[in-house]
Amino acid sequence: MRLGLDLRGHGIDDVVEIAAEADQLGIWAVLVTGPAGAETSVAAEIAVVTRHVHLVVQLDPRSAHPQALAEEVAILDHLSERRAIAVIDGDAATTDRVRRLLAAEIVDGAVIAPPPAQTAVLTWQAGELTVVDLGDDVAVAKQRVDELRDRGVTHGFGVWPGSTAVFARHLATRARTPDFPDLVADYADTIAPLEP
Repeated sequence: MRLGLDLRGHGIDDVVEIAAEADQLGIWAVLVTGPAGAETSVAAEIAVVTRHVHLVVQLDPRSAHPQALAEEVAILDHLSERRAIAVIDGDAATTDRVRRLLAAEIVDGAVIAPPPAQTAVLTWQAGELTVVDLGDDVAVAKQRVDELRDRGVTHGFGVWPGSTAVFARHLATRARTPDFPDLVADYADTIAPLEP
């Protein structure tokens, strides 16, 4: 399972800083949004200060036409060098239109320009997104990660109020490897302690 950080509850300055740290620590993705009609602006800020972390942006289809949303995501995909993922907070038909536009299909006689950098940008409907509040205790958070992984969730996002380094060392690694030995993370804490 891949576990990303849900940053939608943070202020924009914190989001960019946390995302940059997540990028350095090897976290798979960050989930962000922005003001209605400008949701990709926060992700664009992150794109220019990161190199590896995927940018999962939640979009409100009531704020713009599906073609405009797809074009914004395509531009973000170029800025991020193929790291954009779209989450559409709308009905299945709207999600499908955006998904098809981002796959360079002609939809209702329209095509987006520029096309995305990826062959097709991964696009989820908001209801397909798995988000879990991990709490603020590492032991409880580990149990919640195990529950997600054991349910067969392939991609999830955690709301984590603690340090990004603790998330990367103790939770993201646990999500990837079912038998991740706590001994390794605990030993790493002994060698290089993290602040909670």
